[in-house]
Amino acid sequence: MKVERIQGTDGIRGPVCCLEDCSSLEPISALLNEGVLTEEFFELYTYAYCLELLEVDFASATDLVVIGWDPRDLSGHCNKAAVRGIRKAGLTAVVVEILPTPAISLYQLHVGAACAFVLTASHNPADQHGIKIFLGYSNMKLFPEDDKRLTQRCLSINYQDLRNSPMLGELRNDHHVARKFFIEFMADPQNHWLSGDSLAGSTIIVDSANGAFSPIIKDLLKDYSADFIFTNTDPAHGINLRSGVADLEGVAFISADEIQNGLFSGYETLHQMLKKGQEQKDEIRNSSDLVLGFVFDGDGDRCFLLFYEPFQDRILVLGGDVLAYFQAKLLQRNYNWHKAPLFVNTVESDLEATRAAQKAGFETMQCAVGDKWILWQACFYDWQAKQNFYLNKITAPEFRIMLEEANSKLEKMVIDSKFDVLSATRTIMSLEKWVRDNMGDELVKSAYDNASQQRNNHFAIGSEESGHIIALAKMYSGNGTHPVFIGNSLKCALNSLAAILALRPEKNTPEFFEWLKNPFPSGFQKSLPVYYVDKSLLDEGSGLRAELEELLLANLNWPGMKVKIVKRQEEPEMLLLRVLEKGIPAATVFVRNSGTEDKLALYLRGRADLSGHLETLAEKIYTFLLLSFKNKNSPMAQAEKLVLKCLEDGAKQKIELKHEIFTKISLERLLLEMSSRQKLIRKEGDCWSITEMGRICSNYSERSE
Repeated sequence: MKVERIQGTDGIRGPVCCLEDCSSLEPISALLNEGVLTEEFFELYTYAYCLELLEVDFASATDLVVIGWDPRDLSGHCNKAAVRGIRKAGLTAVVVEILPTPAISLYQLHVGAACAFVLTASHNPADQHGIKIFLGYSNMKLFPEDDKRLTQRCLSINYQDLRNSPMLGELRNDHHVARKFFIEFMADPQNHWLSGDSLAGSTIIVDSANGAFSPIIKDLLKDYSADFIFTNTDPAHGINLRSGVADLEGVAFISADEIQNGLFSGYETLHQMLKKGQEQKDEIRNSSDLVLGFVFDGDGDRCFLLFYEPFQDRILVLGGDVLAYFQAKLLQRNYNWHKAPLFVNTVESDLEATRAAQKAGFETMQCAVGDKWILWQACFYDWQAKQNFYLNKITAPEFRIMLEEANSKLEKMVIDSKFDVLSATRTIMSLEKWVRDNMGDELVKSAYDNASQQRNNHFAIGSEESGHIIALAKMYSGNGTHPVFIGNSLKCALNSLAAILALRPEKNTPEFFEWLKNPFPSGFQKSLPVYYVDKSLLDEGSGLRAELEELLLANLNWPGMKVKIVKRQEEPEMLLLRVLEKGIPAATVFVRNSGTEDKLALYLRGRADLSGHLETLAEKIYTFLLLSFKNKNSPMAQAEKLVLKCLEDGAKQKIELKHEIFTKISLERLLLEMSSRQKLIRKEGDCWSITEMGRICSNYSERSE
């Protein structure tokens, strides 16, 4: 079978393994046949992409390529291999070492690099690694057409030839310069909305997820007046391990008992929040002081906010939908747009978040899962702002014709679902080259300055429920102002908190904390993951996909409702059904393969009054997915089955779970994903026990053998 694309939603991710320990002889074969990334693959991947940029004249020999990483590669082997790939292609590797993703992508814009490689697996466990790519000039991530070309190039390269190739490009280390540039960027009042003294009286626990913000976070926050407590800043303890946003997804609040004795015992950030909150409980109840948390992910582009709720002794978890809504409300209060500004979210968002944004006066748009699709909308409307500026200044017919051709090309890309960031970026570059050559640099600088003004940019905010939030920022570089858009954990935290403080009532009351949790009437929202799956079973044309579609349609036959199967242009493989009442969306149900983890998930979104229908549907469909989509060849799936078998006759401690296969996988990760994510087992004190759903899966597994 022809391999079309090896990437997922956001670049490449997967478990890391030494090539010598694989049965495959080539790094690309190790990925395709064994599902692992080797250090040799990192070299192959960066080399292949640099080669493409050179061959299409997007880059020239000795041009710069910025590369940085999160701290998960403790040996440094994968990082060094990726640098070798850049240099073997003949480009200059500008190494910025451990920095958050936004710092790396911003620095590549600052130095005018051809692209930036970010070596990270984001929120994934520490035993996994990956590669994200940001294209120079536009700072956008790769789209499916880019991924397909890069995949074919990786498949065509003989790694043995590459292994023996000389390093033609130069090497330079810009870590300190890039670090300083990011600190200055974040200190600029134009790039965050929070004044240094507005946090007086607040206690803030900052969770860096043992990730990329760990070495820099204290310097970034040193000028703020809050009482900061920094947690999870040691990568040696495991990036994202009992830390970061991943384990908080889908959680609305966490009780004190869950932190002290249950699922979240061992989570330092939550323990610190509970401890500080309980110590200050009376004061918080009678003032406006807060105990809260900033929680990031491993590479620093996602954020959740946590708040200690003193009236019920629990912690509230605020995800992307709520944070984006708060930010949007503050933007609306502070700026006067010429027309309704744009609020973008994804199909994972609460349907009511969209309705709330519309009621607040925003135009709304929904896109596929992945912040690259939000970045596309941000960059598209940024270009529209620049284009409008040029049209008011340039009357030359030649430019008008070029502009019309460029817009037709971009429109065709969308209509044909052939999203291609390299093509889109080159199209815009060619227009701005014409402006520079014929009208001068000053006009381009003026257009960029104009687009950097929020009131001139139709794009207001974009968000994913998972905590990616993208809004306009400004970068000063080359004597000019550049509008920039990128997910940034700290920017999200500061701006969300600024919005909450600006919009909140004066005193803490039970009603204030209820408003924090639900600033708009929330709808039904549930996401149910299935781990260790055979993703090909969800492909179009698959018999199991057809069976799943039939099951969904049969169970969505609700009175007075119509069901429409929707094919998203950005992600045609996703199975998405929209439930309409009188033509208005009432619910959305979809199943999609994760592009970043070894899982698929069932997503249910709808009006609150449809909760009963959606819960019943969830039970039927989720059971079907758990029983049907597991990858029987996956060591993790095999280990999962054995854990369930071990627990059938009673609860056991982790040390009592014994089998040879448990030594070959991360048992701690397995138990976490079986319990907190799939609800197949539960932890009671020091013991693990099987749940009803776990028993159903175990019994089915026995019958099917």
